[in-house]
Amino acid sequence: MIPLFATSPQANLLWVLGGGFVLLGSYFFGRLVTFFFPNNPLVRKGKKEETGV
Repeated sequence: MIPLFATSPQANLLWVLGGGFVLLGSYFFGRLVTFFFPNNPLVRKGKKEETGV
C-alpha cells in the first residue's frame, strides 16, 4: 500500500463516509427488525406495561 494514499484527505473522507453508512445501515436494520417482529419481548419491553393494568 502506498503510504501517501493512507494519509491522504481522500482516504480520511472514505473512512468517515464508510462509518456513516455503517451507522445508518444498522439504524435501518433495527427499524426493519422491529417492523417484522413487533411482538417480540426482546425488541419491545415496554409494550406489556401499557396493556398490563
